[in-house]
Amino acid sequence: MSERSFREPRQRGFGEDVFARRPRGFGEPALRRQTLAGPPTRATVKWFSPEKGFGFVTLAGGRGDAFLHASVVEQSGHDSGALQPGVTLSVRVGQGQKGPQVEEVLEIDESTAVPAPKPTLAKRPSAGTDGRRPNRMTGTVKWYSPEKRFGFVAVEGGRSEVFVHAAALQRSGIAKVAEGQRVTMEVAEGRKGLEAVAVSIAG
Repeated sequence: MSERSFREPRQRGFGEDVFARRPRGFGEPALRRQTLAGPPTRATVKWFSPEKGFGFVTLAGGRGDAFLHASVVEQSGHDSGALQPGVTLSVRVGQGQKGPQVEEVLEIDESTAVPAPKPTLAKRPSAGTDGRRPNRMTGTVKWYSPEKRFGFVAVEGGRSEVFVHAAALQRSGIAKVAEGQRVTMEVAEGRKGLEAVAVSIAG
């Protein structure tokens, strides 16, 4: 064997070359290549929509908000329907493509949820009025249709006609009125003119 052949470096085999040049992380699960989630931290649900499938939480310590996807909640074994505003979470947060995002939900404390505001029913004026004080008027029923549930009363003196709806009759304890019948009404200015607020049969 010559000195040249003895000193010639050993060539790598085909298999050795392939594995030597294999990129780092080749064949590893995608999750392993992502930034590992940080330690457990407290967070408060800012808002979350089960219909949209995502929401945001506010991280403790003034660290800002983090994105939370419904799939993360489900994979952690929790119900996304419990994520009402104010609910406290224990989470692990990682860095997503658009900023901090929750990678794992460890605990959910629903006791801190903000109670939903109760709907307030505004006190509405009598139907068809604009809140002005009703005026008392007497007139004669011009026509009334039980099927259409409304009619008109001609005010004495021929000044005007007053719209009468079935709701006003019901409030007054009257089932219906007939054409030519005299009635006394509490009348107010409605959206389409004078409207009866209350009706009574005139003696």
